[in-house]
Amino acid sequence: STLLSRLSRATPEIADYPFTTKYPHLGAVRVGYQQQFVLADIPGLIEGAHAGVGLGHEFLKHVQRTRVLVHLIEPNPADQSDPTENYRQIREEMRLFDPSLVERPELVVVSKCELPDAQVCAELFTEETGIPVRQISSATGAGLPDLIKDVMQLLEEERAAAAAREAVENSEALD
Repeated sequence: STLLSRLSRATPEIADYPFTTKYPHLGAVRVGYQQQFVLADIPGLIEGAHAGVGLGHEFLKHVQRTRVLVHLIEPNPADQSDPTENYRQIREEMRLFDPSLVERPELVVVSKCELPDAQVCAELFTEETGIPVRQISSATGAGLPDLIKDVMQLLEEERAAAAAREAVENSEALD
């Protein structure tokens, strides 16, 4: 929620406890004068979300509407859980709900890079998963310009791929 409020004019509730975000929030992120994209802040998923536990289906339907995923990793979760395992559980819930969700372009981001645990979290995550991570701080703004640039690049690549798929489908329809 802090990231959404930092990058857009959205005003979601922000508090220092888990599951503060109870409903999806949207915000328009402006990139220069000509471009923008919509950033969605989706509430945390719990085990069984794919089967409708809690509001899992509701939240996962919002994820289905995205073209690029930005997965924020909490470096030091309040419940002392393992950030890498949390990531894996969320990916599994997404896969069980709709396998195409885990095929979407994704940026993995360790938040709160101003905290001492963030660097260690990022290194352990990459070591355990092989997935490179970015580090940002919504509080200080560190890493946010690069994150926006990377999201825009993935969105442009996804638009180009979608246009190519549509062109192939149209040419096959003409045959």
